[in-house]
Formats: sequence, structure tokens, C-alpha cells
Amino acid sequence: MKRQILCLLIGLVAGGFGAFGQGWDEARLSNEIEAGVGIQVSPNMNSGAYLRTDISYGYFFLNGIGVRAGATYAADMLDLGEAAGVPVAFAYRTFNIDRSYQDDDYYYDDYDYDYDYMLDHSYGDYVQREVASGIAGALARLASSMEVDAGVTPGYLWGRSADSFYMTGDLGLRTSWSLGSMNLTINPSMHYLLTQKIDMGKYQRKLSPAERWLISLTFGISIML
Repeated sequence: MKRQILCLLIGLVAGGFGAFGQGWDEARLSNEIEAGVGIQVSPNMNSGAYLRTDISYGYFFLNGIGVRAGATYAADMLDLGEAAGVPVAFAYRTFNIDRSYQDDDYYYDDYDYDYDYMLDHSYGDYVQREVASGIAGALARLASSMEVDAGVTPGYLWGRSADSFYMTGDLGLRTSWSLGSMNLTINPSMHYLLTQKIDMGKYQRKLSPAERWLISLTFGISIML
């Protein structure tokens, strides 16, 4: 019965997003699908790192505000068993939807060499300045390609002795590198189990606040549709 309710919840979320998207002006939207794989750990418990996979579908306005929904699976959660959930989140990204400007070629010419600077400085100083400028540019580019997600994940725990619904509050950060219509992503996230008691069959296990923290790190590929 619990699994049937979870399947119904997944269907409602997917259907709601479809209907929600049909009511928007698609000329102002970017649709994106992302799949990733990585690890999930419980920092306050003596457990290892376990496989985590995610897939999400998102709508984004041109100003960077959007929503995401998808599915996630973890091979183990809190040493209780396997877990599957339906993450739903609001998102904000710092980069523009249209990244075609990044494909423009940049040509270096003689004016890139600062002759006035070289009159009072050595070549070593010039190299140091260029290296520092390059590092600052790389950091600025990274900061301009970030996305922040905040939401919840209702899900289900099973296996071992767990047989229970759960819900987490999630906060994540995405960094991305553009490859045409595709992006390579790195997604570190924090999750807090909002469910205090887990159904273990004949009894319920109450988790302490420290035990309910999770950290995940996934590497993914996203495609703008």
C-alpha cells in the first residue's frame, strides 16, 4: 500500500509539472534534463559512502529563476536500507540561458601586450600579473556558472529492517561547464531528514538531530531542450 501511494505521488508531481509548463510562454523558458551519479554519506554516523543517482527536469525563466523535479536513488541511507525519492526544488542560476556568446572566438593581437607596463616592470612581474589575472578570470567564470537549489524530497526507505516513508529538506549548489547544448555539472548538496521516526516493522527508530544529516556529491550531464 505504501509503495502504491509513493507511485501516485510521483505521478502527481510529474503531471503537475507538465500542466504547469503548458501554461507558460515557452519562448521565455529553457527546459533542461540532467542525469548524475555520485556518492552520499552520513557525516555523523560510522557508515561509508554509498552510490547515489539523480535525474531531474527543470523549467527556467531567462532571469535564472526556475523549478526542478525528478527522481533520486541511494543504495543506502543512514544504514537503514535503500532509498528512493522525488526531489522538488526552486532554483536560481547566475548564468544566462543563452550561452552562444561563449562560442565566439577571441583573437589575441599585439595590443594584448602592455608596453607601458613593461617600461617600469620586469618580464617576471608581467607574467605574475597575467597568471593572477587568469586565475581571477577563471574564478569569476566559475561564479557566473552556478545554480542554487532549495527544496524537499519525499521518498521511501526499504530493505534491511526499514519500511518507511521519509522526507528531507535539501540545499544544493551546482557548478557547470558548457559544451554547446550540453553542460557538465558538479552538484554538492546537504540534506536534513525531516522525519524523526523511521518505521522498522515492529518498532519505530527515533533518530537524533545529528544522525539526520546527509551530504551528497554527484557529477552529471545536462541537456538544454
